[in-house]
Amino acid sequence: MILELIERLTNEAAKQNLDFLIIGGQAIGILGYPRLTMDIDFLITAQTRADWENLLRSYNYDCYSEGTGFAQFHGKVGWPRIDLMLVDETTFEKISNEARKTKGRRTPSPRHMVALKLHATRSTSRDPEKLAQDWQDIRKIVERHKLDPTEPDFADLIRRYGGSKALERIRRMCEH
Repeated sequence: MILELIERLTNEAAKQNLDFLIIGGQAIGILGYPRLTMDIDFLITAQTRADWENLLRSYNYDCYSEGTGFAQFHGKVGWPRIDLMLVDETTFEKISNEARKTKGRRTPSPRHMVALKLHATRSTSRDPEKLAQDWQDIRKIVERHKLDPTEPDFADLIRRYGGSKALERIRRMCEH
């Protein structure tokens, strides 16, 4: 169901020239660390939000929660939740320029996935179980893609999105 819906949405988005990246658990799986996730997350520009809402409405999805930088949608009973992470065009372009195409899907590069996960860990309302999953995802991405937190550009990215404590935590992860 989820893969079929991703296929339909991504095909329709392409027809409408709506650029996006798949993020979240689905992207983690595409990047080589499959795990069970029951939602679909897209990174889009804030400027295309209305177009995405129209697209999702055509699949009987309605917005049930929104805030600065995100909107969450639910559909029919049993259908996966869809989350949109909204960023400005400059941020989207920066992440998109390093994006990977794997299995026909565009995802952020592993280092940008770490940055997105670090951004999520900083949310004060983040559920502790999801927070633990975020850190496990970070560890798996760093290990699988042999990212080096002592490399200056990656260390700067970690500090920017997670702070100095996150950098130290990731460095400790890599020592074991």
